[in-house]
Amino acid sequence: MSEHVHVARTVPYPWPYDGCIATEQMALLICGAQHQLIEVSSGADDVRGRLLDVAAAMRARGGRVLWVRHGTGDRPARPNVSLPRRDTPGWQIALARDSADDVIDSAGWDACFGSRLDHALRGGGYRSIVIGGFASEITVDSTVRTLNDRGHECLVLTDGCAPLDPELGARAHHSLTMSGGIFGALGASSDLLDALAAPERAAARAST
Repeated sequence: MSEHVHVARTVPYPWPYDGCIATEQMALLICGAQHQLIEVSSGADDVRGRLLDVAAAMRARGGRVLWVRHGTGDRPARPNVSLPRRDTPGWQIALARDSADDVIDSAGWDACFGSRLDHALRGGGYRSIVIGGFASEITVDSTVRTLNDRGHECLVLTDGCAPLDPELGARAHHSLTMSGGIFGALGASSDLLDALAAPERAAARAST
């Protein structure tokens, strides 16, 4: 379905830019929902619930949900936070997902690095990308910048991101709004859910 509507209160510009909420061309990208990263992320429990709510709404309206597993097989760990090692318990997805969802394996913090993510988005015709996740000042921040460079329009859910450090997470969000939204827009999960439900509410009013 496609309706001329924006997600309310997005900054620094109304998202999506053309006001076209085409759910069949929209994808939710969840970064770092892995045991090792969730354990060290701030506010992970609340973020977990919001992302699962958005994922359910996206599926119900014809959108796609993709999960990114960030991992490495041989690079040494960093002293502060290490990239999960593939095929270990900490690397596995910790949240319940639908069998129709896609799992993207990335070789770095950037979900596009060493992965098929860009190909999956282009091949599926997805033009609007909603992003959230864990260790977000690393995973989400690096991913949204690369996706922007590759021509995707992104909305980062500020309340759908669980950073390692809340202060660094806030700075990462702020940097995305530079130059009028050069890397995309910021928004809240509740406002996105309202926008996704807008066509259904309009149809209900028309039938009464």
